[in-house]
Amino acid sequence: MKLNPKQLAASAALLGVLACAAALPASAAGPVTTPLALTLPKVSFPWDKVTAESIETGSYDAAPLAGTAQQLSPVTTPANAASKNGVTYVSDNPNVVSVDSEGVAQAVGLGTANITATCGGVSCTYTITPQPDASMIATEMDITLASSTIAVGETTSLSLAVLPTSAANYINVSLSSSNEKVATVNNFGKVTGVAPGKATITATDGNVSCTATVTVVAANTSTVSSQSISLNTNYVVLKPGSSKTITGKVSPASASQSLTFKSQDKSIATVSSSGVITGVATGATSVVVSNGTASTSVTVIVNRTASTSGSSSDTSGEGTEDNVTTDATVAAIQNAAGEEVSLYQSDVPAITGEILSALRTTGRSLIVLGEDYTLRIDGTSIKSTQGGFSTALTFAPDENGLSFQLGESGALPCVVQITLTGENAAYSRLYLHNTASEKWQFLNSYKDGTITADMAGSYLLTNQNLRFTNINWTFFIAAGALTVVCLIVYIAVKKRYWFW
Repeated sequence: MKLNPKQLAASAALLGVLACAAALPASAAGPVTTPLALTLPKVSFPWDKVTAESIETGSYDAAPLAGTAQQLSPVTTPANAASKNGVTYVSDNPNVVSVDSEGVAQAVGLGTANITATCGGVSCTYTITPQPDASMIATEMDITLASSTIAVGETTSLSLAVLPTSAANYINVSLSSSNEKVATVNNFGKVTGVAPGKATITATDGNVSCTATVTVVAANTSTVSSQSISLNTNYVVLKPGSSKTITGKVSPASASQSLTFKSQDKSIATVSSSGVITGVATGATSVVVSNGTASTSVTVIVNRTASTSGSSSDTSGEGTEDNVTTDATVAAIQNAAGEEVSLYQSDVPAITGEILSALRTTGRSLIVLGEDYTLRIDGTSIKSTQGGFSTALTFAPDENGLSFQLGESGALPCVVQITLTGENAAYSRLYLHNTASEKWQFLNSYKDGTITADMAGSYLLTNQNLRFTNINWTFFIAAGALTVVCLIVYIAVKKRYWFW
């Protein structure tokens, strides 16, 4: 019998099946009692969340200088859990260390703060203890007694001057008496006469100390007086060579109004018989004012950065008072009764390092009132006390809107809130000029007429979207013209076929 090729192929296939069946074990030949399990690999998608197994702090500075910032970078397992789920940060003491949603920790005060970083259901804790910078550590102190002679049973108070002045809010001063059988002193600076004699009152902060001597006399040899002296100021800051006149009034009016003035350290500041204080060299001292019965004192700080006006008075104290003042802004911040200090821009032409230091140490806010704008600086937002910037904002019309300059360039030492008023508030978009690319960069830090800025530079207020203002219309016109020409040629060539 002859087989054709198709029959031969079918026969070969059948023989192959039979051979495979014969090769199977007996158990395989029986009925299938267990279903075959098919396992497919798990498919993951980019938008799926990843379960965080653990989170660690990673490296960080546990003892940064106050006023500095650092980026916290927790390490998660698996590594992509942080990017998939996000990390939240919470500080248990934001007055010491604050943290934003991006994990930037800002040391704003002294103490200890714990920052908890959480990813999914796991968390870790950063313990940060900011250290004082140079502006918080006292290098000089001067102690002054309101009265250096008191009777047994009487009291007097002391005042303490500190350099740098910004350290006043951070020092921890202890007061002591060399002879408590003669005079005692409490933690509030109240000195009490106990028995006739002399005692030395010492103020100490770390390695810095100063002293003053009090003389206690018997009660029957001292004239107990209810008189008091009020002065036009009890705190003076001068540059070497500049002057300030102090005046006083004694109460009651029937008391002697004749006052004497005495400098405790003439190498730092002198005072004339008429009350003109003149700075001699940098340092701190005090001037005691007395009418022979009652006395008080004025703290005098002499440094080279004090803000002054006018010219120096003559050393004799005769003639016109020169109206030299202390740094009014710093004094206003330090002596403010509330948490906010509002001053006109003409009174605060520039934000200086001393102003920033006063704001940071007191935690107060400075509001500068300008023409059609106000500047607000919060003490808690200050990153550095170095540098400064002008508070004068000049708004100039621009082809796209309104431009103004804030500072020079680079990062500002603090966050500045600029609230616009009048016509300046009529714009909806804010841009900052990028000097590297020479282009305007859109900012989303402008809302309801208030700008939040931490960078110096040239700003632009506009209602336009500048990303679409530089279209090359020449290209589009040329492309359109070329299209029309091609269409005309096509019609001229093909029209003879249209009617076939």
